[in-house]
Amino acid sequence: MLRRPDVLRERAAQVLRYGGTAFGLTTPAIPAELHVHLDKLEHAWVTYKGILAQMRMAISADWAGSGGLEAEMAVSMLAASEALLNACEDLINALVYDTAHMQDPVMREIYALFGANMLVLLLAWAIIRSKVLKPIRRLMHISQALSAGDYSCRLTLDSDDEFGALGRVLNRSAEHIGHLMTDLDAKHASLKQAQVKLQRAAQVYQHISDGIVITDVDGYVQDLNPAFTAITGYAPEDVIGRRMNQLGSERHPIEFFRALRMQLERTGRWKGDIWSRHKSGREFICHLIVSTCYNEDGSVNCRIGLISDVTEKRKQEALIWEQAHFDHLTRLPNRQMFHENLQASIRQAECNAEAFALLFLDLDLFKEVNDIFGHNEGDLLLQQVATRLEECCGHLGVVARLGGDEFTVIAPGLENGERVHSLCQRVLHAVSQPYALTATEARISCSIGVAFYPGDTRSATDLLKYADLAMYAAKDKGRNQYCLFSSTMHDSVRTRHDLLRELQLAIDDGQIVLHYQPIVDLHTGCVAKAEALVRWQHPDHGLIMPGDFIALAESSGLIVPLGEHVFMQAAHQVAAWRHQTGRELAVSVNVSPAQFQSEGLNSTALLSTLRELNLPGAAVTIEITERLLMESTEQTSRKLQEFRDAGIHIALDDFGTGYSSLSYLKRFDIDLLKIDKNFVDDLTGNSQNRALCEAIITMSHELGMKVVAEGIESQEQHDWLRAAGCDYGQGYFYSRAVEAGAFMRWLCARDDTQHSTGLPEHCGARRHGALV
Repeated sequence: MLRRPDVLRERAAQVLRYGGTAFGLTTPAIPAELHVHLDKLEHAWVTYKGILAQMRMAISADWAGSGGLEAEMAVSMLAASEALLNACEDLINALVYDTAHMQDPVMREIYALFGANMLVLLLAWAIIRSKVLKPIRRLMHISQALSAGDYSCRLTLDSDDEFGALGRVLNRSAEHIGHLMTDLDAKHASLKQAQVKLQRAAQVYQHISDGIVITDVDGYVQDLNPAFTAITGYAPEDVIGRRMNQLGSERHPIEFFRALRMQLERTGRWKGDIWSRHKSGREFICHLIVSTCYNEDGSVNCRIGLISDVTEKRKQEALIWEQAHFDHLTRLPNRQMFHENLQASIRQAECNAEAFALLFLDLDLFKEVNDIFGHNEGDLLLQQVATRLEECCGHLGVVARLGGDEFTVIAPGLENGERVHSLCQRVLHAVSQPYALTATEARISCSIGVAFYPGDTRSATDLLKYADLAMYAAKDKGRNQYCLFSSTMHDSVRTRHDLLRELQLAIDDGQIVLHYQPIVDLHTGCVAKAEALVRWQHPDHGLIMPGDFIALAESSGLIVPLGEHVFMQAAHQVAAWRHQTGRELAVSVNVSPAQFQSEGLNSTALLSTLRELNLPGAAVTIEITERLLMESTEQTSRKLQEFRDAGIHIALDDFGTGYSSLSYLKRFDIDLLKIDKNFVDDLTGNSQNRALCEAIITMSHELGMKVVAEGIESQEQHDWLRAAGCDYGQGYFYSRAVEAGAFMRWLCARDDTQHSTGLPEHCGARRHGALV
């Protein structure tokens, strides 16, 4: 039994001493310095094994009864065992010590390796943190941002590894997703707008006041809105699935609808007015706009019709057009319509190579009818004149009223004077017949001027101007006459144009001069004032009288600068006379109605001139005519009042030749009345002129006005007017109108004569209070 442990021991000792494998373990040889402990263990083992063998022999010899020997062997056995244990313990302690001694560098290596491992781990952690964790966190951040809808964020990785590639892919994905979301938002917004528009369109479709009808290409109704029912009376069930021709009216020919369809097929659109029939049978004017919707292949999808009832609108437009083109009083074409008809007649004449005549009519004495009987009676007369003209010319031409008492007739087919004579004679005869007015009967006549197209001119403007010239030529021949245009009249127009140009130069060059005619106090024989009469000192034609250019100045507007020039020159002259003579002389200046009616009469500037010359208002008298009072406006009255407030006297010239309405004398503050020369010419015997002059003088004095008699040419007239109480006299009996120097010489000579005959000295120096 002991053989097996002994073998094992020897094997273990051999392995310890020399190294090897025992008990399944490979062990290196122990160091040499430990062999002594191994030897000591082997010696202890041999001793122990010897004592054990002795004990085994003693046991087999059955010497157990020998108590002493047995005890001694037991003690030896215990000592050997203890030595063996001690040797074994020493070996173990030596091995442990040696192992511990050998373990220190190993541990140091282990610690170094552990430190290196830790460094490797830290480096690996830093690398992982920088290259893995941070990109992962950035990936998580951008993923969270993308999930939150922020597609503008980007992952910034400069590496070329998988994370860098992943980052770039993610950035491109984010950018692409951002674009997609932007497009999606835009499409969503567009969709919402489209929905809003669609809803609004649906509301418009339902509530628009115009009717909407949708048909297919063949005209069968597919849909309509409520307004269509309101306009036509047809409900959806009445027309859907049927053609639109049930709304048609018989007013349009078949060609109208054929042209409508052709235009729709050609352009896809049609617009215009069309007569339609209401469900009740009533016809109305429908304004229709048709549009076509096409499919992608170009075929017609549907047609959309927009309709509105424009019956009342068209009636109003027709009324407005009629009011704009027809005279409201006579219902004849007005000036605008006349010009349109004239242009149309010219186009027709050019196309047909025909001619026509233009008649220009102006009523004679119509103004007197208007003034005497009032405007209502004048309007009634104009209506009757229009009726008569249409009866005379309606089948031969077109009658129009240009305004006031001017009418025209466009007579086609009349290319010469022979055929127009009978027409003019019929017109003159018709117009000159008596007119039955509301309370009386009146007679007038007319003057007619005729011009031919294209014989006289091819211009519409010139044609009207030539007919107007011919009309004035007819008036010059006397009333109730007609005259055809001739080239001599054209020459007169050119002469008038040249004269007008020269008149403008005359005002600028100082060719306008004043002559003065004295106004004498009939009771004292003294010169009270002088009337300034304008003359044109033409460098080639000599002295031109006012009758040859005043009308031209009035019609052209030059009367304004001409009148201002006359006023200024007269004011400076009377200021010079007053300074030379010491007398309070005054001057009368004629003012044309055209000056008052124009903005050119600057009363403020004229009054300022008087103040600059230190002249009182009484130094100037303004002479006006009845025409100014008859055509008076608020502006005219205001300017007259300004002159009155400045002390300037107002004289009414040529009294008795016009309407001579007493209402004008009551309305306007007139200082002097001037009896026209026509009444002064015949004052002999028991003539009516005597009675009229006496009546005028008496009436004027009763109204607080002084009277000036014009045209006194004899002692008899002077004596009679003085006896009748007339205040002042003017005429050739005293002196003709002369230039300023001659007037002053005449005045001095008259003063010398009066002084030698015993008349009061300086009788011309009457104070203003004595004049009025």
